[in-house]
Amino acid sequence: MHDEQEVCWRVACGLECDIKDRCRGSHDLAAYLLDKPADIYFPRKLYDSPPFVDSEPSDGPDPPIFSQCPGASVNTRCPYYGEYGQCKAGFKCRFLGSHLKTTDGGLGIIFTTNNERMEWARQNAIENNVTDIKFHKSLKKREQPFEASRRFSQMLKTSEGKGMAFKSLHEVAKSVVKEDVNMEDGEDRDLLGDKTSTKGTEIIFIDRPEKKRLHWKGLTYLAPLTTVGNLPFRRLCTTLGVDITCGEMGLSHSFLQGSKEEWSLVKRHPSEKIFGVQIAANKPEQASSCADAINSGCDSIDFVDLNAGCPIDLIYQAGSGSALMNSPGKLGKCLMGINYAMGSVPVTLKMRTGVKDGSPTAHKLMPKLHDWGIGSIALHGRTRQQRYTRLADWDYIKYCVETLRAHEALMQDSPAAMDSDAATRENGSSINNGFDPMHFWGNGDCFSGIEYWKTVEATGVDGVMIGRGALIKPWIFTEIKEKREWDISSRERLDLIRKYAEFGLCHFGSDTSGVNTTRRYLCEALSFWHRYIPIGLLEVLPPKLNHRAPAFRGRDELETLLASTDCKTWVRISEMFLGPAPPEWNFLPKHKSNAYGSDEGTEAQG
Repeated sequence: MHDEQEVCWRVACGLECDIKDRCRGSHDLAAYLLDKPADIYFPRKLYDSPPFVDSEPSDGPDPPIFSQCPGASVNTRCPYYGEYGQCKAGFKCRFLGSHLKTTDGGLGIIFTTNNERMEWARQNAIENNVTDIKFHKSLKKREQPFEASRRFSQMLKTSEGKGMAFKSLHEVAKSVVKEDVNMEDGEDRDLLGDKTSTKGTEIIFIDRPEKKRLHWKGLTYLAPLTTVGNLPFRRLCTTLGVDITCGEMGLSHSFLQGSKEEWSLVKRHPSEKIFGVQIAANKPEQASSCADAINSGCDSIDFVDLNAGCPIDLIYQAGSGSALMNSPGKLGKCLMGINYAMGSVPVTLKMRTGVKDGSPTAHKLMPKLHDWGIGSIALHGRTRQQRYTRLADWDYIKYCVETLRAHEALMQDSPAAMDSDAATRENGSSINNGFDPMHFWGNGDCFSGIEYWKTVEATGVDGVMIGRGALIKPWIFTEIKEKREWDISSRERLDLIRKYAEFGLCHFGSDTSGVNTTRRYLCEALSFWHRYIPIGLLEVLPPKLNHRAPAFRGRDELETLLASTDCKTWVRISEMFLGPAPPEWNFLPKHKSNAYGSDEGTEAQG
């Protein structure tokens, strides 16, 4: 959604337009400013009773700048300007008065900059992994060389109809097969890639790239989340204690087509300490090429995660996501291709227990994970068929942990592992030679700090990847770090909403389009946040993710408001920080998380 009267972006930023004759925007800045909508007031104070936020002061004479721009207000503040020391929206900013001043004795107006803040922003606030149009066009035209993925494609042709393994781990894997007297014949032995397996599969060995070590023990991990796991939300979670974040799942073929929307998913805020990118792929060549593109276009990525757990029909039917669990050979080659293309950047895997209920298969893949060269595994305790119904199977996750650790113990005792480990210690290298214990993350239903640590102790996982629990209560990471339950007040929760609005405006922009994009994602977040039940109202602790409370009255009016299941209420909450929503703007959550307005059958787009 844009302004009714569109002005040229370059003119709005105080520059000359190079394509005046072909430009679709207006170049009459004076007329645009006269008709520009009134500035949005961004509140400074919060209350737990109506109106919940302070309103714009109405007393005092109007500043002289109002004659050229009647809608500008010096009482508001622009979050983007406050963060970066300048506003990229220029005169299109909906908080314009906060960075506007007069010139020539009041005859002209210009927007201001804060040089000190700009210098700070260069070091602390500028987003990383921002790709330009030139790079996107080169992908569309297939002009990128992709040398690493090209070499891997040649290896795939050589190994057609055969298995693949990394050279550095094959001898260890062979010794493990011979020593593992408890392993049954058949599929499990074949998954290890033994050259003498019962099926007689021939193995092609390739060099394994050296990888940086992952030091994730004791850290907190926010799961990659579609739509709601955007940069503003991840940034909010970093203020609450999360250590590892991962971007939303991106489709590999969209990355390779230069999709602007897909490449926006790799952007990283400096506050994200450890950041990864998650991709979905259905072919090894596609996975390798996508990883090569990401490696070429991004300079601030700590790991790349392959999605082998997405249950969505569109993804599954295309052979990506959880469909990869039906084809372990293809899954392994996809992981090896990403490994090969990413150089020293570690590769991780997220998957489910299996595809069909009653037929878990994840444990069969545990002995093969090191051969595929991954540094961390995250296992969601549900099958693809379950989606998010019923409880996650943590007993099965524990079994998979034990299976992996038993295999690693045999690997560590092999002569090849001991020789390699000794050489690594002698050189003081920080490169992972493949014999370190793999980080294992469980996933599913964790909803409290106390429950988190009980789960870690009971199952042996290195940590619990938090997904829906963080969507409903982002402060769960604070609970985990402090090992307590936080009875957060309604005003503290409203302050988190204010922060989200600020972070959204800093990311999406402070013009009309950016404001409404922020509004849409804020309402998506509220479609989960409203499900939180205050601890002070619970009869039993800790709270459970699958519990659904009846309608309740909070301890104050704001707490009651934040528990509303009505979409229109979420829009009202967004208006406290983002101004009135356009009359034609309505909202229905993408995930439809128990959220329905009073008008049945109305399905509007945000």
